[in-house]
Amino acid sequence: MDIKWRNSLKVFGWSVLFTFGLSGLLSFLNYSNFFILTGRYDQQMLYWTYAALSIVALIISVLLLKKMNGIPSELDVLKLYYQKLTIDIRVGDLILSVLLYLFLMHDFKWKIVQTFDFNTAYISDVVGLILFASFIFLLVITQVKFLLDELKDVEHLKTQWKHALIHKGMKNLQDVFLNRKTGTQLFLLLAVVFCFGVGTFIMLVDPFFILVYFFLGLVIGLPVFIVLVKRVGEFNRILEKTSELVAGKHGDDLKVKGKSVMAKLAGNINTLKHGVRVSQNEQAKSERLKTELVTNVSHDLRTPLTSIITYTELLKTGGISKEEQASYVEIIDQKSKRLKVLIDDLFEVSKMASGNMELTKSKVDLVQLLQQALAEHDNTIRESSLQFRVLNAEKPIYTIVDGQKLWRVFDNLISNILKYSMENSRVYISTTTMEDQAHITFKNMSKYELNDNSEELFERFKRADASRHTDGSGLGLAIAKSIVDLHEGTLDIETDGDLFKVSITLQRV
Repeated sequence: MDIKWRNSLKVFGWSVLFTFGLSGLLSFLNYSNFFILTGRYDQQMLYWTYAALSIVALIISVLLLKKMNGIPSELDVLKLYYQKLTIDIRVGDLILSVLLYLFLMHDFKWKIVQTFDFNTAYISDVVGLILFASFIFLLVITQVKFLLDELKDVEHLKTQWKHALIHKGMKNLQDVFLNRKTGTQLFLLLAVVFCFGVGTFIMLVDPFFILVYFFLGLVIGLPVFIVLVKRVGEFNRILEKTSELVAGKHGDDLKVKGKSVMAKLAGNINTLKHGVRVSQNEQAKSERLKTELVTNVSHDLRTPLTSIITYTELLKTGGISKEEQASYVEIIDQKSKRLKVLIDDLFEVSKMASGNMELTKSKVDLVQLLQQALAEHDNTIRESSLQFRVLNAEKPIYTIVDGQKLWRVFDNLISNILKYSMENSRVYISTTTMEDQAHITFKNMSKYELNDNSEELFERFKRADASRHTDGSGLGLAIAKSIVDLHEGTLDIETDGDLFKVSITLQRV
């Protein structure tokens, strides 16, 4: 015989011995006085023989258990299947198995009493009970062994509890009452259905309750049915609308009536639908701006590069005067510097967008910093036809910023004003404070027509001069906004006709 089967039979035999011994011990404790006082001699002899054999069987089973070093390891083959059950089902199975075993032992005692009356009809029942109880006993000790192993690993036990049916049921019950009104309505509906079910049974037993049942059905059942049908209809409409949204069809908004959960859900879906539409518009706008970016970058880099290549080829041909050579070299030098400025600006914007720009912050007076930036352009301002009106705060406005980077912001904005302002117009620059914030405002009249999409002016290589005749890189505002964003401030643009306004807000100290 195979060793595995032999060991399994040995384990089952041990279980039979233990169950037989335990049954005899229980019978002795419960019925010994009964047989001694009322039993016949032959019954007493049979009873004492049975009691002695059961005690011997119990002792042998204990010795075998000791020899096997505890609970037999052959039972571990069931562990793989047992662990597929959730922890609460395992505990429930153990409790049911113990109760079944106790019931079998109790039934066994009565069968023994009948057998000692030489009622041979119960002998087969006794043997069957012994074998079945032995099998149940094996299940009990197997489950106890496996559960004790589980208790050794507390973390694993916590994980097992999260998958338990009771835990999931409690979680589901909590979810039902996330909206208390919905949870209450659900339980009231279940209570009404249950009561009408009981009422149907009572009506069948006693026809007198037909009128009462009909009245309650008209007063309670019918309104509940109408509300239920209405909620199901709302749910189906919401389901249909979400299916349309998944298919890319927006359509009309869902009708929102009342303050029910379904109405709130319909309102949320309408909000999501509008959000999706806005997101799609933003995505389309982003794709358009990307295309414009590639086109503008290509144009702005190609123009000076073409000039450099052209004049370099002219220098190579020879046969030109020294004055022309000097002129060509000057043009190449200008275009090279222009190309370097474009590449440096683009690199700086990329660094800022990726967050790799480091700031060296210190306490800076914004009024003084703005005056320095204006002084840098003093000659250009004097030569222009623009009239600058600068209104500064009477007291210094201190902020914690990177002075060099913020000076670059002012420099870019002033450069834009000088390039794109209408001739003989006024430029207004002011610094003010409000509570714990500092505000710097630049206003000028543009010589080029501005569209209403002021936010697009922040895009890289986006220029007010659509024909791109000026020397601007189209990166000035993008750089300025990135620097202000790094300082956790805001830079906003407003356009009203030809009026162009830039507002900077920073935290002051």
